[in-house]
Amino acid sequence: MTDEPAGLTRTGPTRTGLTRTGPTRTERAVNGVLLPGFESSGPEIPGSEIPGSVSADHDGARVPSWLADAARAGLAGVVYFARNTPDVATTAALSAALHTISPDLVIAVDEEGGDVSRLEATSGSSLPGAAALGAYPGGGSVSLDAGRALGRVLAAAGINLLLGPVLDVVSEPDNPVIGVRAFGTTPEQVARHGIGFARGVRSAGVGVCGKHFPGHGATTVDSHLGLPVVDAPLDVVRARDLLPFARALCPDSGLANPGPFNPGPFNPGPFNPGQSGLDQSRLDAVMTAHVLFPAIGPAPASIEPAATRLLRELGHDGPIITDALDMGALRQLTGSVGEAAVRAVEAGADLLCLGLDPALYTESNDALHRAVANGRVTVEQLEASGVRTRALVAAVRIRRAAAGTATGVDAAKAALAELADVGAGIADAVVTVRGARLVPLAPDAEPDVADLRTRLDHAAGRTAQHVQTAIVAAWPGATLFPALLADGLPEGLLEGPESAERGPYEPVGEGADPKPLQLGLDDRGLAVLIARISRYGVSADLDRIGTKRGAEFPTGAPVSQRPLVVITREPFSGSAERARLEQLWAVRPDLVVVHTGLPGPVDGWFGTLSGGGPAVVVACGTGRANAAAAVARLRGYAGDGQSS
Repeated sequence: MTDEPAGLTRTGPTRTGLTRTGPTRTERAVNGVLLPGFESSGPEIPGSEIPGSVSADHDGARVPSWLADAARAGLAGVVYFARNTPDVATTAALSAALHTISPDLVIAVDEEGGDVSRLEATSGSSLPGAAALGAYPGGGSVSLDAGRALGRVLAAAGINLLLGPVLDVVSEPDNPVIGVRAFGTTPEQVARHGIGFARGVRSAGVGVCGKHFPGHGATTVDSHLGLPVVDAPLDVVRARDLLPFARALCPDSGLANPGPFNPGPFNPGPFNPGQSGLDQSRLDAVMTAHVLFPAIGPAPASIEPAATRLLRELGHDGPIITDALDMGALRQLTGSVGEAAVRAVEAGADLLCLGLDPALYTESNDALHRAVANGRVTVEQLEASGVRTRALVAAVRIRRAAAGTATGVDAAKAALAELADVGAGIADAVVTVRGARLVPLAPDAEPDVADLRTRLDHAAGRTAQHVQTAIVAAWPGATLFPALLADGLPEGLLEGPESAERGPYEPVGEGADPKPLQLGLDDRGLAVLIARISRYGVSADLDRIGTKRGAEFPTGAPVSQRPLVVITREPFSGSAERARLEQLWAVRPDLVVVHTGLPGPVDGWFGTLSGGGPAVVVACGTGRANAAAAVARLRGYAGDGQSS
């Protein structure tokens, strides 16, 4: 990848060698709605050196020249991905370099905690995710405390906008993309914890962006791959999906349900920053989802004018941010990221999220220039979006000054240590054991560990291996199925083109074609594992081994000297994950489960297995804090340092 996107000639030196005096009004207006990701392995620009970087060659650790040029030409901001944030020290220094170039730059990041972490993508998040906060026995105040601790880390690292909290109500257990990222399964639970979390983050001097409006919790399709459709009546959408957003936008109004909605033509109208609701709202921005709600309009919410109108009618007058425009849901519908960018602006979006490839920035920039030239979009509309974004930046700057939050490398390290303490306490209180009494693994045990998860969580940007890593650290003799490579990824797992964050799964060899993602055991790996743990030797006949002969085992009778730990995420009836679990349970009724998915359906998913099912460590996610607490349960500690 080159340091400069092809065709980017509007700012800085042109291809004729003549230097312009500055960007035009249209150039600044177009840049003012773009929020790209970036990476760079080339030399840094003068003045952007980042002291203290872990690796001088780390992708994203320097500011590429095309990004610096765009920032000087009015770029709204950037989105950090894991490649930009190998550690908090590098992140803080990178943020300082970017703000030296453009002090008003929005620096945003997906740092939800739990399964979705950018600042701790390699090690796993210190903070359990939203599901763990929602399950905390002490109530909603824990989300306030967790948000404040996370906000201090973000502020210290120079980040001024968190792309969170997730305000989706996960009403569909077979949801491939939300799951434990949600605070709960009821609107009231999500609203209570979401508002508390947002207040905590804001108290540290960081802006928040509620997502994914109007709601992604009732979907069965991952919008990274395809277009989800929520074909529910508007009154259901109001009562279930919109309520957390309505309450977060107007927390003091007593609003229980959104009011009447008129899905007529959208007209953004003038924007007066003096009337901004940033102070009374608990949200500084709102992210729209690539989800189609036929009851609202004929297009996905991120490019649907009626969805924007609905959001404005709910009281939001800050920036509206799209989910990443290069995701599969929009690619398939619009045909190009450039067309998606234009349609999003036409629908009333203020900031357009883009992925890591600088070609996405160029394509969107060019498409918006053409849209201005042919009258589809006006400069005035783009500038109104820029005013909203600058009002957000100004409000967050004032808030941060009032909070007195420290910024810089040392402050970031200290804040991260504090976050780890907070997260460990939450995980210790939340991670529990369900079902049969768990027999603790001996200190010298050599367990077999089988990952039964069959679907990649694209939002997390990687296959989370933190549970396996924690188990191997506790029991070095453990054998993993599938085996992990040296970099912690499953053998044979490469990056697919549909991944939202290209980076964690690099193809083997320069120019190698990406292969379909395979998470967990495939059929062959399962056969090998069953042969390993079965009394009956090697056989490829999984039905004979897993079902018929499994019935011959006395309940609870151990069949191997090696304990068997299996990792699950969504073993609902009829799923491939459930089928694998049933086959292993038939031959190993002494197995123990570490469940990383939704905590709510655990009894239904596992209690319906023969004999009442196995002991299940309910981890509420795959973050590092969750994994550490899960290992403590496997060791026999019931929580708060007490042994069971």
